[in-house]
Amino acid sequence: MRKTKFYSRALDKHFEVGRIIGEFHGDEDGPVLVFFGGVHGNEPAGVIALIELMDEIHRLKPKICGSIYAITGNMSALEKNQRYQDQDLNRIWTKDQIRRIEKGQLDKGNCNAEEAEQLELFELGKEIFSKHEHQVYCIDLHTTSGPTVPFITLNDTLINRKFATKFPIPVILGIEEFLKGPLLSWVMEIGYPSLGFEAGEHHSLDSIKYHKAFVWLSLVYGGLIPESSAPDFNLHRQTLTSSNSELIKVFEVNFRYEVKPEEQFKMKPGYDNLQEIEKDEVIAENSDGSVLAPSTGRIFMPLYQSQGEDGFFIAKKVSRFWLDLSAVLRTIRFDSLLPILPGVKRDVRDKQTLVINKRVAKLMAVEIFHLLGYRTKQRTENTLRVSKREYDVRGVAKK
Repeated sequence: MRKTKFYSRALDKHFEVGRIIGEFHGDEDGPVLVFFGGVHGNEPAGVIALIELMDEIHRLKPKICGSIYAITGNMSALEKNQRYQDQDLNRIWTKDQIRRIEKGQLDKGNCNAEEAEQLELFELGKEIFSKHEHQVYCIDLHTTSGPTVPFITLNDTLINRKFATKFPIPVILGIEEFLKGPLLSWVMEIGYPSLGFEAGEHHSLDSIKYHKAFVWLSLVYGGLIPESSAPDFNLHRQTLTSSNSELIKVFEVNFRYEVKPEEQFKMKPGYDNLQEIEKDEVIAENSDGSVLAPSTGRIFMPLYQSQGEDGFFIAKKVSRFWLDLSAVLRTIRFDSLLPILPGVKRDVRDKQTLVINKRVAKLMAVEIFHLLGYRTKQRTENTLRVSKREYDVRGVAKK
């Protein structure tokens, strides 16, 4: 089996790991949790947490109903401590790319380093998904280039919200509107609930601790193990709660600053994730001068590393009323009425996509479509294309 070696600066220790870090199958069938670590090669904390977790599970042998898989992401980049080598592995899971893989148009003879990793992950994912009859949850473990409280990102479906809001940490909606081809988008297209978890700064010992706490809570909230049987459950929950007690809220991303090639983008030092910022505040510099915040809000995932195209995002708090209204309207399929409105029609090639004529439906704000689960897919001068996940209200479980 293929192995890779990597170094942890936080622990001053070398590790060796395979594609499958470990797996554990309970005596009874039940939900399946699939964890990914190291999808970005400069983020070793998630891999280390999964190594330690699988060791603990095999040693303690708790009574688990279901199965657990821990998987290494970008093995070649992890060995080099680089985010990626040729392209971001967490940006190439597009529908077109998946179609190429399924048609056999991409193989190890005609692909780059990240596509080779993708091929292995794709085949492994298909194998895992095909042999389990129960609900599968996928969780992608990450860290950030700057200081942050732990938080969850997700594709905005009700099944994802229901799972994510069980955890005592901030939940971030809407980032899928700005990111092209993350790994979890492929998982969501299949229909499985999926979350991204960001534990903290890349080389912080706390990031490993938060990852382990989150994974143990995932086993409980995913239904694999009762709370009473989870080792140190209350301690793990308190570990996450105390990391960000004032920010246990839901936020929505509404702006992304894209870093252009040769721009020489550099964030101003000192910005913590989800820190409040004011409109027109100077938050970065580039080759043209100062980069100003376009609106008041909270800065989200400021870029403090050389690789990456996401300079920063801006997020705002979402009210409880808005979340509850959204859940009700989606559950009763209120969006089925949208195509009868002037200027709104369903895409004949994709039933989950609406095409909006902005001249005719100019009073319909983007927030209305967000409320109903639609996210912007494409903008032109006169039209707006918005799409939603097919498996919004409920995930898929084979029977």
